[in-house]
Amino acid sequence: MNRREFLKVSAGLAGSALTLGLPSGCRTPRNPSDMNILMMIVEDTTAGALGCYGNPIALTPALDRLAASGVQFDRAYCQASGCNASRTSLLTGLRPDTTGVYGNRDPMDELLPPGARTLPELVAASGNFGAGLGKIFHHAFMAERPLRAFDRLELGELPDEYPGVSTGYQRDPDAPPIPAPRFRYSADPDLERELSALMEERQRVREKFPPGSREWMAASIPFRSLQSELVGDSGKADEAEIDGQRARMAARMLGEFAQSGQQFCMAVGFTTPHVPLVAPREYIDLYDPNEIPLPEARPENDQGIPPVALRFGRNFDLFHRVEPTPQRIRAAIAAYYGCVSFVDAQVGLVLDALDREGLADDTIVIFFADHGFHLGEHGLWSKVTLFDQSIRVPLIVRLPGASGNGSRSPRLVELVDVLPTLANWWGQQSGVPFEGTSLAPLLEDPARPWKQAAYSMCKMKPQLLGRSVHTPRYRYAEWDAGTGVELYDLEHDPWEQRNLALDPRHRDVAIEHARLLRAGWRAALPHQQA
Repeated sequence: MNRREFLKVSAGLAGSALTLGLPSGCRTPRNPSDMNILMMIVEDTTAGALGCYGNPIALTPALDRLAASGVQFDRAYCQASGCNASRTSLLTGLRPDTTGVYGNRDPMDELLPPGARTLPELVAASGNFGAGLGKIFHHAFMAERPLRAFDRLELGELPDEYPGVSTGYQRDPDAPPIPAPRFRYSADPDLERELSALMEERQRVREKFPPGSREWMAASIPFRSLQSELVGDSGKADEAEIDGQRARMAARMLGEFAQSGQQFCMAVGFTTPHVPLVAPREYIDLYDPNEIPLPEARPENDQGIPPVALRFGRNFDLFHRVEPTPQRIRAAIAAYYGCVSFVDAQVGLVLDALDREGLADDTIVIFFADHGFHLGEHGLWSKVTLFDQSIRVPLIVRLPGASGNGSRSPRLVELVDVLPTLANWWGQQSGVPFEGTSLAPLLEDPARPWKQAAYSMCKMKPQLLGRSVHTPRYRYAEWDAGTGVELYDLEHDPWEQRNLALDPRHRDVAIEHARLLRAGWRAALPHQQA
């Protein structure tokens, strides 16, 4: 399928969804507390890789339609640029310094402070049916208590002794068979053998140690180190991919909710486009690597950026084993776009089901990524930095009947705001120590005065943290142990290549942003909430 055919088919499958959630002159807006919630979380997705966020190459018709019928937040930031820390923050409404979760090995269940409430627990308290599909928290063994609060969990890790419903993926027995995968990991027979052997060794080692132990975690390193370099065709059909199954199961469950009339909150977690950057061939073929431009933020143009901000020149996930030649860089970016188009198609399946089942006018849709992803900017790949490519994320919210639908908000918002928004709708804000701000006012007036700043952090090493503050024009960051200070003028330097922190002409700006960083998030709240 070529690019023109892909867009035509996508438009045809979901054409009826073009007006979902738009205000209607004959409909009175309902109370959000009476509505369902459909939350979709994707991994490792930089805002700049979506068509609705201005990418002229990426094909994301489903998300483009969702953005056109909801509120698109152009300046949304995660609170941490790693999976576990970011998800813990957004799913508790607390910041990493409060959760104590900074890295992927930090056990959330053991570290959360007394009184912390997670998404599944708030759903249960609201009286809604809570469902989780796919990756919601980073690992089940790190979040067993909150996951047990979900009424149903599917196609993701289950906590021990899970008391709810989990049926697994079940296809219609009359459906045509799914084409068999053409290979397991790679079309290259040598890589296929090597990866298969490494996976067998991983499984052998993991059988000897408890989940989450150092040995259990380390067992994955040899396999993942090689697998993460793969880009291109996955060798599978859509429905053979785990995200394809998640989308189809979510669609089926929406039909069940429509029949039962049960008010629900369903969180769907897609793992694409996490490495390896592989997807069904039809999506990979949408992008010709020869037509993909090289990254704009060339490392040779970086000025005054401290080594710690650049991960000391190290990469992981991608280009840590192979040389990033121009040809390989273009192929990796093309494969990333292919993965984004694949997950966009899965999002489209879920949105189509919402419309088909007659639930669109009664369901709030929230879409976001847990953090961003570098595509070669500054010579960097993947996440775990404080640059915008890593901490700026797509965030789209569609509240049926909201006056802001169809608009783009330029205001600074944070993923830590998502859970307080739900709690606001459910009347559960009192007594819960949230550190975010409900986005509800911005859904009615996306341009209203809002936060002065957004805050993020990055764990580079066990004892080395970086902390940043975004204001409408600048980003300022400080790294522990005096390893680096950064200041970028995003208006004139959107790729953050000229560090102005030590420039005498910007001394006052640096001092003011250092003050904001130390004052913290409470000092940056909207005036009416400060």
